[in-house]
Amino acid sequence: MHWFGGRIADAVRSASALPAALSIAQAGLPSSLRIDAAARRVVVLADGEAGALLNRICRNPDRPVEVVDVIDLGDMAKLDWFARELQCDGLRRHHICGIIVASVDQRRLPSELLLRCRVRGIPVLSEAGFWEHEARRIDIDGHDASWFLCTHGFRYSPLETAQKRVLDIVSAMALLFLTLPLMLLVALLIRLDSRGPVLYRQERVGLGGRVFTLYKFRSMREDAETAGQPRWAAAADPRITRVGRFIRYTRIDELPQLLNVLRGDMSMVGPRPERPYFVEMLAAAIPLYTARHWVKPGITGWAQVNAPYGASVEGAREKLSYDLYYIKRRGFLLDMLILLRTLRVVFLQEGAR
Repeated sequence: MHWFGGRIADAVRSASALPAALSIAQAGLPSSLRIDAAARRVVVLADGEAGALLNRICRNPDRPVEVVDVIDLGDMAKLDWFARELQCDGLRRHHICGIIVASVDQRRLPSELLLRCRVRGIPVLSEAGFWEHEARRIDIDGHDASWFLCTHGFRYSPLETAQKRVLDIVSAMALLFLTLPLMLLVALLIRLDSRGPVLYRQERVGLGGRVFTLYKFRSMREDAETAGQPRWAAAADPRITRVGRFIRYTRIDELPQLLNVLRGDMSMVGPRPERPYFVEMLAAAIPLYTARHWVKPGITGWAQVNAPYGASVEGAREKLSYDLYYIKRRGFLLDMLILLRTLRVVFLQEGAR
């Protein structure tokens, strides 16, 4: 079993640590939602070149993974030895926590061994399933339709939808009550700082592609889009006012969207709603982009707490990969995790423009 000593790839843990409150809160979450501290040891069953998969594993800093060996399915001698010598007990003894199958030819797999591993609690994941589980996002370009046709997720029962709506109403009313003095102060400062209305109304695309009016505190000059064509906000955007810069970095400008939540246009958690102009442009450039409209948009979302501000097609593509993960796996615990991480994003002023 000398091959266990050879490490092929090590992932590097991210230098940033979550606040203590988030760490405590995560203790009660399912393992698929936790941020694990120690590297997991996995074995890869590969059909030919596995370099691309190894690179993808090593790029993820938040969930360190140690690939202890790659078994080439074309090497029958090594595959037979693997099936004979490394049964489930052997895998457990060497702290192997999972097997990744990167193969297009399912007939070459050691099916009996893999089935025994699954029965005894050792995960066996496809390359696509492993990527989703580890990176907590959907690989848009590398997936076929199986990611939503043949896997678990998509819990959309009437009861769960009703529970989410109750949570939205209760949390939105509580936040409105707690932040009302702050919102009145911000409204006064906006009025004193620049000409124009206090609230900014903007068309956004919501559930089922329906267009609704979103409310925000105005953070840009009144003539920010005099040319008539929508523009993404840029870093150090000159259109942003003095008060606007502060409320954008602290996310205070988003507070009026609590009214959208109470009206039913939005949820507390979901994909961020985009403007119709950008939806049309991005839907033509990115596969599955309109799938974001399968659920209500949110004030915050899985993409907002994992990806940087996206002011380009590639930025929107990255955020969509997180939005699709949320759409597939949404639930009470994931919503709670997103809300906790949102507090971290707000306090550390991450990704605002």
